[in-house]
Amino acid sequence: MERLKTTYFRLSGETGKLCRNISDRWLKDIAETNPAILSMFADRDVRPYRDLLAWSGEFAGKYLTGACFVWRMTGDRALKRYVSGFIDRLLAYQDEDGYLGCYSRETRFTGALPQTPETRPWTWDCWAHYHIAFGLLLWYDETGKKAYFRAAERIAGLLMRTFYRGKPAISSTGSAEMNLAVYHLFAGLYNRTGEEKYLQFALETERDMAADGAGNWLEWAAGGNRFCDCPKPRWESLHIVMGFAEMYRATGRKKYLDALETTVRSILETDVHNTGGFSTREQAVGNPYENGVIETCCVVAFDALVLELWKLTGETALLDFLEFAHYNAAMGAVSPSGAWATYDTPMEGERFANFHGCDFQSRPGSPMLNCCSVNFPRGVAEMSEWAASEDERGIYINTFESGRFVWENGEVTISGNYPFGGRIKIVCRAPGEKRGIFVRIPGWSKRTVLRTEGRESVLPPGGYAPLPGKGTAEAELELDFSVRMLPGGGAYEGKVSLCKGPLLLAFDLADNPALAEKNGGTGFTAAERLAEMQVPELPLSELAEAEFVVKEGGRGELKLKSGPVLTDFYHAGETGGLYKTWFSVKAPAHTKND
Repeated sequence: MERLKTTYFRLSGETGKLCRNISDRWLKDIAETNPAILSMFADRDVRPYRDLLAWSGEFAGKYLTGACFVWRMTGDRALKRYVSGFIDRLLAYQDEDGYLGCYSRETRFTGALPQTPETRPWTWDCWAHYHIAFGLLLWYDETGKKAYFRAAERIAGLLMRTFYRGKPAISSTGSAEMNLAVYHLFAGLYNRTGEEKYLQFALETERDMAADGAGNWLEWAAGGNRFCDCPKPRWESLHIVMGFAEMYRATGRKKYLDALETTVRSILETDVHNTGGFSTREQAVGNPYENGVIETCCVVAFDALVLELWKLTGETALLDFLEFAHYNAAMGAVSPSGAWATYDTPMEGERFANFHGCDFQSRPGSPMLNCCSVNFPRGVAEMSEWAASEDERGIYINTFESGRFVWENGEVTISGNYPFGGRIKIVCRAPGEKRGIFVRIPGWSKRTVLRTEGRESVLPPGGYAPLPGKGTAEAELELDFSVRMLPGGGAYEGKVSLCKGPLLLAFDLADNPALAEKNGGTGFTAAERLAEMQVPELPLSELAEAEFVVKEGGRGELKLKSGPVLTDFYHAGETGGLYKTWFSVKAPAHTKND
């Protein structure tokens, strides 16, 4: 399964609006608002050296990747022009030997900072080069500019001359779960070029995974073990695991697919929260009910990993997860303004901009740069990879947001108010398409009605439904938007989370001032104030009757007859108020004859 090769793709719903805001209010002019994103490469050998982070060099690469996905979603030509200029400026700092990092000549790929060349390990130089090369390859795919591809290959060439075959191993530079991510890059380069040298280097990094201080991720997962129990369960290692997908494509060895699938499924079972967000304190811990930082970068990495498994299997249950994580964890981490995102988007609490939540990463010349600020656009806009897809059998419509996409043999227009409502109209005009046209049926929709050509079909959850006709059809889809309850555990034992369609519901204090009389008022910290915030027991009968009302700004609200107002998780806490997502629900009273 691959992304549909469209000539035009636009969504006019909430995702489309957010992507346009991200383009206008964050991505364009980033080198002017945060000039150190480029100047750190220009003065890497200038003394006294900059005060750099171990991962400072990643910012430019993550920026390129996120900007590429936003470009695919928006077609913003001004953004494309800006990124083209950004890449030109970045590549001007690539040395003749291929180095495109931010550390001094004597500390390149050593794991040491320029100020302390004998103190190792510390830096993530390979990791940063991986992200830059990955972003360059994406923009090569969009533009066909060979200079971008050559720059990525020059990075690969330098890495091959620096490591293995009688030279140091990458693991010797420390931070193996970050620096070994080049495994994903090299396996991908082999699949693009067929050049054996790339595959051989990928195999060298694969052997390096078993070194002391590394995570042995392939053998661990191949043995059927849970990711949360592996030696290195931090989120960065998911970029290494993405390499299993490329190695499966390269070799056809089932071991790689099995390891990829075991990793994904174990995380889904043990470490995905009710928001769809992965991680607790930046790693897998084996408990989705534990409170702890749910980092935006972790969400982005896991969604990208699930995407790789879906491409290889076509399993629609994985799309159900990607959709849920998109509307809640990914979009929920971003201000609807598009100007900023969080570092931590908790199940319950409040939202701080990443440049407040991890302000230790701010530096002169880059006040808003941090790992999450350059990564969040990818989390939102990677929807472009799965919204519409294709294989040799057909075209698959996977999203229901209003929009239009055009490919070589036809076009599809979608209208409705999804994700707030389940009535969708689909118009397909593709008389030249010889393959079938299919519509995804979400697994959460227990009863789906498809009306087309005067016929009505009731469809079971999951899978795809074919559109009739030879490429030309008009259809109405009615999805089941009944409220669903997700049972809690651990600290939330006996409580439930509530979902309607693909959306998680939240109780935002800002929407419920009339219910605040029973709340305390002495707390200062988020934990203290949350403990003082009382949410009334919610009547199940009222939840069943309530429908979304979309307010100005796209905020979806359900107002219960007894007073409480629930909102979609994406907008919860946007004004600075506390929010909760775990509730006590009151079932209807029963008579003796019930």
